Amino acid sequence: MSSVLKSLLGAFCAVVLLAACSSSGSSPVTSASFEPENVLTLGRGASDPSAAPAPVATAPVAAEVAGSVPVAAASDYVVATSTIQAEPAGSQNSYRLRARDFIRILVINEPDTQIERRINSDGTVDIPFLKKLVPVAGLTLTQAQVELSNQFRVYFKKPQVTISIVTYAERRVYVSGYVGKPGPVSIPPEETLTLGRALSMAGGVLPRGNRSDVAIKRSRDGSTFVISKDVRRIDDGDEPDFILEDEDQIYVRDSRI
Repeated sequence: MSSVLKSLLGAFCAVVLLAACSSSGSSPVTSASFEPENVLTLGRGASDPSAAPAPVATAPVAAEVAGSVPVAAASDYVVATSTIQAEPAGSQNSYRLRARDFIRILVINEPDTQIERRINSDGTVDIPFLKKLVPVAGLTLTQAQVELSNQFRVYFKKPQVTISIVTYAERRVYVSGYVGKPGPVSIPPEETLTLGRALSMAGGVLPRGNRSDVAIKRSRDGSTFVISKDVRRIDDGDEPDFILEDEDQIYVRDSRI
């Protein structure tokens, strides 16, 4: 009998204890309570569309942008057709432009056209503004200015071109044979050099030199020829002094031969 009472008493205490726990107001324990917070957050982030990252606007690819504008290839220069003819050199003292002269070119009131260029070995000067090679060697400054003004008429109305020489190309002749100082003789800028003066600058003709038959070897237009001069007649005033050209070769022979 006593054992039955003990069992009933134990069951009653268990019921009372459970009732007390259920009335304590604590929230029910669920499986979610045991999920780590970060797992719960990641799960919501993956399923919640609002949590998805906003799409990133990408800039156009640089290559595509660059490719949409064609790059112009550099145009080759063309040789311009001369609009004026150079006058024969003759005995004129006006300086004529030549290869290796370094010149400054400008269209008046158009500063973007100013350039400094050396005249090419073929006698042309390259004008970037025109994309042309303009022949100017052999022309006087006035003639070259007219020529370039005509070329610039494509872009300007009544252009006025000025040309100035920055540095002159070296000009020289060569004296050899029976003279005091054989060797090169420079031609002064914007001046002519005569045979008599060149012989004097080379130390003069030696007593053994042949003054009556001085040879001048000259090359022109791809051909070479020899000119003979009697310096005695020049000295006596019977004929004018002979004007030399760049690269002339003067040779004074031996009078005993």
